[in-house]
Amino acid sequence: MDGAGLYAANAAGMWQAAGTPLPADPRYAGFTAYGAVRVVLRRPLGAPSIAGIVAALPAGRMTLEDPYGLAAPQQLPDVMVRRMPVMNRPPGPPPAGQRDGISVEPVTGPDTLATAERVIVDGFPYPHLQPWTAGRALTPRLLHAPGWRAWLARRDGAPAAAGYTFDDGTALGVYSLATLPEHRRAGLARALLTAMLAAHPRRTATLVATEAGRPLYAALGFVTVSTATWYFRAG
Repeated sequence: MDGAGLYAANAAGMWQAAGTPLPADPRYAGFTAYGAVRVVLRRPLGAPSIAGIVAALPAGRMTLEDPYGLAAPQQLPDVMVRRMPVMNRPPGPPPAGQRDGISVEPVTGPDTLATAERVIVDGFPYPHLQPWTAGRALTPRLLHAPGWRAWLARRDGAPAAAGYTFDDGTALGVYSLATLPEHRRAGLARALLTAMLAAHPRRTATLVATEAGRPLYAALGFVTVSTATWYFRAG
């Protein structure tokens, strides 16, 4: 497995750890998590199939990820569409990314998890999770989920950036890498991602990039393997 399929399998595993599965469907992996429906396509599908899946999902907030992006984006009622690159990085240690005053640590307890969660919610930001409430996005049970790990970066001792990873045994997925506005352009995202990669040097890494994050990922060896189409319904 490679390319977009690597990301699709990892994302499905990550949501399996974080949410509750929907009824099985061979076309996609579906879950309810954080009060919404999350769907990741298991394989490339044509436009009519994607439209049919969206129409059949429960009403309310929804995100459908098409990591393969081969079908033309669909204009569906009350659904927003966004295109973003899927980027993979081959195994191997990353270049040095640490700067003076910046520390990075894996999260090991509920208090630090809550701190990382707040940084992600406010730094990305995620409006549907605001005002922030501890455990709404990153429930403490994730601390015991195999393969799942949150990370927190501090700048001069203050929480400044956070994200989480999921190791499914084949690839390392990188998710919700966020920096608080007052700490941006200080090398925090690079230090955080470098620590994540250094902890899993034998894994291919995979992620979906925003345009703001794409230059950093490219500098650390990630290459674009597809352009994903994401479908959002606000609910």
